[in-house]
Amino acid sequence: MTFFDNRVAVNCTASKDYPTAVPFHPPERYPEYRGSETDPGNAIYGEVRETLRRLGLDADNFGTPNWNPFRGIVRPGMTVFIKPNTVNHDHPGDENIFSVIVHASILRPVLDYVCIALGGRGKIIIGDSQIIFGEFDKAMHVSQIEGLLDWYRSNCPIPLECFDLRVVRGTRSWLYGKWARVPVEQDPEGYQAVDLGEKSCFVGIDPKRLRIAIASYKNMYRYHSEGRHQYVFPRSFLQSDAVISIPKLKTHRRTAVTLALKNFMGIPALKDCLPHFITGSVAEGGDQYIHPSLRKRICLYLHDIIQSSPYMPVKLLCAIVKRLVWDSHKIVPFKDDVYEAMWYGNDTLWRTLFDLNRIVFYADKEGQIHDVPQRTFFCLVDGIIAGEKDGPVNPDPVHAGVLMAGFNPVSVDAVATTLMGFDIDKIPLVYRAFDYGNTVGPHLGGRRSDIRVLDGGRTCDLENYKQYRNLNFVPHPTWVGHVELQPQSDGGGHGTRHRVPEAEKELRGSRAGNGAVQGGPVPREVGL
Repeated sequence: MTFFDNRVAVNCTASKDYPTAVPFHPPERYPEYRGSETDPGNAIYGEVRETLRRLGLDADNFGTPNWNPFRGIVRPGMTVFIKPNTVNHDHPGDENIFSVIVHASILRPVLDYVCIALGGRGKIIIGDSQIIFGEFDKAMHVSQIEGLLDWYRSNCPIPLECFDLRVVRGTRSWLYGKWARVPVEQDPEGYQAVDLGEKSCFVGIDPKRLRIAIASYKNMYRYHSEGRHQYVFPRSFLQSDAVISIPKLKTHRRTAVTLALKNFMGIPALKDCLPHFITGSVAEGGDQYIHPSLRKRICLYLHDIIQSSPYMPVKLLCAIVKRLVWDSHKIVPFKDDVYEAMWYGNDTLWRTLFDLNRIVFYADKEGQIHDVPQRTFFCLVDGIIAGEKDGPVNPDPVHAGVLMAGFNPVSVDAVATTLMGFDIDKIPLVYRAFDYGNTVGPHLGGRRSDIRVLDGGRTCDLENYKQYRNLNFVPHPTWVGHVELQPQSDGGGHGTRHRVPEAEKELRGSRAGNGAVQGGPVPREVGL
């Protein structure tokens, strides 16, 4: 098994929810299980185990005390970094929080099998860099990861660390309901700016136009200018030898889906260096909004002052004027409702994510980029409760009962996207990843034709998998009508690669529409 192994296992389970009894012991004494306690009510442990078996991990030893599924991924003495998606501490719509974040019961068997592979030597680090206003401690509590780790530290000889990867987090300020910042800096190893330079996906793009909504454009320019394309990484991550990613199965407002590739948005320690959009309309060479708009341009100008000016009276005045300008849409509507590139034409965030994935896989312990992967990798997708519509932080829950596993993030994303009912050829984050190595350097993924989906007793390629399963997720409202798999005109199959030129044409604005189409009814539970 290697980074370029394109097998992906899919386990459509009967479990539509998570157990509640910490520390989530297995339901029975499996031959390889090193503990003595069991929890007959915890079906999730066995489903994770079955997913690993379907992927063929250590197949010769399955069913024996010697089964070590992470053999070849984790070796004794390694530092293993586990990255669960714990992006926020609550659900803004008061829906099920586990449509947003990973549940601790998914993490428990992963920890057990990592400990087996480490053989008593090494270290485990668990961390996440949440959205700027996420509260890490609350997320650890509500996900039940906190309780699991408290138990684990008392029962496992392997050193285990868990901390917030951010250098700062947001806190409410009095000004215009905006976010001030307080320091975090929990990584004992410190932080390092990793520079991709000419190997970045942002080469050739005016760095003065790169933005993220919650940071000063001056800070962004500090990391992306004069040939630099830097991302601030926790050194504890760079020191790791193996990475285990545990993303959620969710939709996303800027990238359509958030899965394995997107999960690494939660590694960088500073959000200011992460471009989310390019200023201006499509016709103006940007992707911030669809149609040219003087009022939106004024709002961006005022927003930049609010984010960067040190003078409170100036900030307050600009905030008032911005509100007045923005509210003018109630009298004279904007031609489109997009403002911060939350739509199918976002041409920025996939670049940021490719840069981050390149660092994750190809940067050594000192942050130098190589041509061969520097870490082993494994991915386990938590889709027991998934999220659709307004993802990634405000989705509607879907009780999908799905677990997935693989060795390559692009292959995992391609299969998961197809399973959700979306066309990978309409999602730049996925289809561009297959060609990544042909443009700016080492590959993120192999050829799509090499992907093998292992679903129950069936093994098939990606094209045939479209005909086999479709969960019919409802995409984010601004992606509805632009991402779903569609039957071919002859009634056989679904959309294929030939649609890409049309998607590219829309991206350049020749056929771009509003895109703010409302989704259909929410499937509360998906039957497979």
